[in-house]
Amino acid sequence: MKIPALLLIGATIASAQFRAGVSLVRVDAEVVDANGHIVEGLKKDDFRVLDEGMPQTLVSFNFAEDPLDLILLFDVSGGMKNKILSIVRATELGFNELRHGDRVSVRAFSTYSSEYLPFNDDMQEVNVAILTRVLSMGFGGGSKFEPAADEAALRFRQEGKTKRKRAVLAITGKPGAREPNEDGIVRDFWGSDAVLSELLLGPTGMNAVVDKTGGITIATTGIPGDAFRDSVHYLRSGYAMYYAQPEAGAGTLRRVEVQLTDDAARRFPGVSVHARAGYVTP
Repeated sequence: MKIPALLLIGATIASAQFRAGVSLVRVDAEVVDANGHIVEGLKKDDFRVLDEGMPQTLVSFNFAEDPLDLILLFDVSGGMKNKILSIVRATELGFNELRHGDRVSVRAFSTYSSEYLPFNDDMQEVNVAILTRVLSMGFGGGSKFEPAADEAALRFRQEGKTKRKRAVLAITGKPGAREPNEDGIVRDFWGSDAVLSELLLGPTGMNAVVDKTGGITIATTGIPGDAFRDSVHYLRSGYAMYYAQPEAGAGTLRRVEVQLTDDAARRFPGVSVHARAGYVTP
């Protein structure tokens, strides 16, 4: 899949799960080449996973495209209306990449953020919420991205656990600024088993919260609809790896790193691995 000009920062989700009385950590990793194409065909032995610097034995491994619990977070600050319209028109309102089994919630933000549709598996209702509520708003005010993203992360805690991947896709006009509570926001995403990604309808830039939660940033200079579909595709797909959670008290923050082995790096030169940098123990 060829992607127009983009800045790819990475995609992953990690979550603590339980199987046969054993606490397992799931880490999803994205592997991409220099052109931003997903690299498939890697095996379990091609990866090294470190938890607090210690190598872990993978007990399960697969490449999967999972259903999503997705929060669409629209920037409705000043100057954003035409940009948001361009995304809606280019995707035919919709979400060609969204599938049966996905659920979508619609939120919007400027100075403050609000929910305009709770999680719903009816894409027509999602479209109606965007058309009749988000696009009819009076666009204006400042763009307070990180607090809105944090509220979206906490929103997941009102939902029961499912097998869907949890993600927030922010559609905005500029990368977030440095947030004093950045580490707290990252921890909220980790604690909610969620990932934050960005679709930038404007200049490229690095967003540290997106990077630390294992998300992606795509800055589109091409067709907006393609960029939207690419954003959702990267959130959905990845290598899912499980290992036994090391002993730790509940609520402990643990750091994770995913690497290619030396042999795999030689066989796939120039690729990069993008994975969430940590999790919070249940």
